[in-house]
Amino acid sequence: MSELEPLKVTQLDDDLYQFQLDFVHAFLIHDETDGWILIDAGFPVKPEHPNILARALKQIGLRPCDIDQIISTHSHPDHVGNLDLIEAQSHAPIWMNDVEADVLEKRVPMRPVFTLTGGPSNLDHPRAAVPVSNRITGETQLPFAGGIDFVPTPGHSIGHCSLLWHRHGGVLFTGDLVVNETGQLRMAAGNENYDQERESLIKVGQLQFDPLLVSHGDDILADAADIYRQALPRLVAQAQQAITIQ
Repeated sequence: MSELEPLKVTQLDDDLYQFQLDFVHAFLIHDETDGWILIDAGFPVKPEHPNILARALKQIGLRPCDIDQIISTHSHPDHVGNLDLIEAQSHAPIWMNDVEADVLEKRVPMRPVFTLTGGPSNLDHPRAAVPVSNRITGETQLPFAGGIDFVPTPGHSIGHCSLLWHRHGGVLFTGDLVVNETGQLRMAAGNENYDQERESLIKVGQLQFDPLLVSHGDDILADAADIYRQALPRLVAQAQQAITIQ
């Protein structure tokens, strides 16, 4: 068997873990009443490899069957690649935007994204259809762990969402609205709609949060809202430039 994909588990707070699953993060919240809440699920591993998300859970003494709720920010394969195993073993309900749920259930094909230079990129990857029990339209608050706001932030994908958890000063899970892989916040390399992306970037700038947790790159654990707002003019300008190309 070839070398396993790299994995790292970091406890960010008493009730919050970050899973570095190769090149993408998933997150795990624990609530005394509502149990274990998984946010995203990472990229699928090679068929002969043990599941990377199951390996991460094992490091903190858990199994896939211990998951009680699953929240998915969007349907790209690096965020849903292990949901089939987790859902099958846990039977946990999945909370997801209605448009993205159609992709996860394979009712519609994966939509392409466009790079900053305008070229299309096909993200589809062989995967199993996974049933979504809770389809969400619009902004809502998920009724567990003290309240998690499901914040529509379309652009990277049409049904993309970010999450604002009402603990620890407001924990913002950005999904792929922004990444932080090069020491500064920037847009993901490819997005479906840059006009929507621009508006979502502005929208998040009006939220109150600290920390900011990204799916790719380094989390911002202090002064996150200030750092985000300082970067916002640059991000909006980049999105505006991409609109003219797209």
